[in-house]
Amino acid sequence: MSIITKWTMHSMLCGAMILIAVHDLHASGKEIASGRSHGLTASIANDSGRFVAGSNDFCAVFTKTPNAAPVSVKDVTVEFAQQVGRIRERSIHAQITEVNLGDFCGKVDLGTQYYRPAFYYVFIHYIDATGARRKCHLSFVIKQE
Repeated sequence: MSIITKWTMHSMLCGAMILIAVHDLHASGKEIASGRSHGLTASIANDSGRFVAGSNDFCAVFTKTPNAAPVSVKDVTVEFAQQVGRIRERSIHAQITEVNLGDFCGKVDLGTQYYRPAFYYVFIHYIDATGARRKCHLSFVIKQE
């Protein structure tokens, strides 16, 4: 094997290890839903990888889409709204705080689930590095236990 080939393989391996380390550092658990917009990926994650009826801990994680590096965003708000047929219920605003660069964690109480499965929209509002107001739409389902 030539020295250039060895160097290329070493560089690729180191790059992959760095990417995995960055992903593990900013993944506060298992991803529930994610969306991409304007070169940024916004994800909702928690330890179990799913939401349940009642109180839930979660994190909103912001990363650059190509390399999963954390992204600095400001004024992040997260809203959950249950969809029942054609009717979107009133939004539930989650209380969140920034715990690391690009990681905003908090709690949300989704209450008692009367519909099985229960379909939810998640709206993440934020201001990106250029000062533009952005919104990311995600969705998830609470299945029957």
